[in-house]
Amino acid sequence: MKITLRSTFNLTGTELETASITIRALLDELSNDNKLTEIEFFDRESGEPYPDCEVLVNGQPHRLLPHGLGTKLEDGDEVEIILLTLTGG
Repeated sequence: MKITLRSTFNLTGTELETASITIRALLDELSNDNKLTEIEFFDRESGEPYPDCEVLVNGQPHRLLPHGLGTKLEDGDEVEIILLTLTGG
């Protein structure tokens, strides 16, 4: 499936072909794909995103989605990853 990925480390957005079916799987894929980033998005012990990591799917924060990180992605979704420590100030 194709998604659009936007983030504080890639502001222009990238169309990404992925086999990941959930937000959690996508974050794991991105963390393990050094071509895009070397950033870890979530604590592997707790399984929760770091407090400074916000993930939006089609503009909706993952924390407000019924299945959180287990939310299934659909072809054409826009995923935005905001790392608060990288936003400047």
